[in-house]
Amino acid sequence: MATTPIARFDDLLSTRGRIGRGGPAAPTRPVQNALYEFGGGFPDPASFPYDGIVEATARMMKAEGAEALTYGDHQGYRGLRELVCHKYALFERLEITPENLVISNGSGHALSLAFSAFLDVGDPMLSEAPTFSGTLNTIRRHGPQVLDVPVDAEGMITDAAREHLEKLRREGRRCKLIYTIVNFQNPAGPTLSLRRRQELIGLAQEYDTLILEDDAYGELRFEGEPLPSLYALDPTRVIRAGTVSKILGAGFRLGWLCADPAMISVLQSFLFGGGVNPFASRVATYYLRDHMAEHVALLVDVYRAKRDAMLEGLWEVLGGTDVEISKPEGGFFIWIKLPTGADPARLWEVAVQRRLQYTPGPAFFVNGGGHEFIRLAFSYEPPARCYDGARLIAQAILDSRR
Repeated sequence: MATTPIARFDDLLSTRGRIGRGGPAAPTRPVQNALYEFGGGFPDPASFPYDGIVEATARMMKAEGAEALTYGDHQGYRGLRELVCHKYALFERLEITPENLVISNGSGHALSLAFSAFLDVGDPMLSEAPTFSGTLNTIRRHGPQVLDVPVDAEGMITDAAREHLEKLRREGRRCKLIYTIVNFQNPAGPTLSLRRRQELIGLAQEYDTLILEDDAYGELRFEGEPLPSLYALDPTRVIRAGTVSKILGAGFRLGWLCADPAMISVLQSFLFGGGVNPFASRVATYYLRDHMAEHVALLVDVYRAKRDAMLEGLWEVLGGTDVEISKPEGGFFIWIKLPTGADPARLWEVAVQRRLQYTPGPAFFVNGGGHEFIRLAFSYEPPARCYDGARLIAQAILDSRR
């Protein structure tokens, strides 16, 4: 029987399916063509505990048998939720229960659950500018009005956030959500100071809104003291997203939301029954139960060396200019404000010619701007290549000057 294809499936798209369709995308090029992988925040494959995961999988299968291969708890494998409770207690002295958690398909999915639960098309929300480009793509699909809040060395500028919230109040509107990356902000790098954390909680209370706290990198702290999470400061108004992607392996696709149990039931309703990745959840749990502290300590040393090598290479070449280069206390990324005279368009052309990869600043600004910035990821390449590649990028920046 002959079939007739739909000529214009666009006519059938939902409102969210139409949002952003055909819009501009950040320029990309195939990873395999790059000499250095500084574009995406990919964890270092050499850091993956291959043998440990094989051993944990065998041990888990022997202990749990067929149960490991069937559907699981709707809220997520309880063992993993208990492990997340242990992680928070170990690294932050934060006490929560498994009832505060719902497991998701990575932290990006966790954030999407929160956006789906609280945002309608046109709803106002606050977000840092710049912020993670992957989250911006998800935000765009939900169609809210995103109000930019700039960042400085202390993170989100709370005075600017207050201005937005007060203006919305005068208009008779209410901010639905404040989205912030609290530790080693992606891409700009600052950690939200304790003073700003307290001020942000105060704003959420004063203007009766929620905070979505994104903390994918918190354990990967190279220096400085950890600060109390926003969730710890107010567990009734904060929804916190986390992941094992950065401390175990992105391929596990395991994240979570931590929130008041009453909110968890709403967030969970956006998941299909049977739980998320019950098999992978078990493997991650069986490995991290025995190795989390030592494995995280190893990763901190690995990524600190990469950051330092990249900074050394950048400053050796750009030290005589007015360039601004972040030095994050942890995480995967360095944020660069290009020196006077550097042409972002010309830099992109030079980088393509020399097969150098980075992410241009505009990818991190939902309402435009950011052309004077670039982001480099030091997570994937070994330290020696971070150093060599940083020098090449820095030279390309000098060669792009008008």
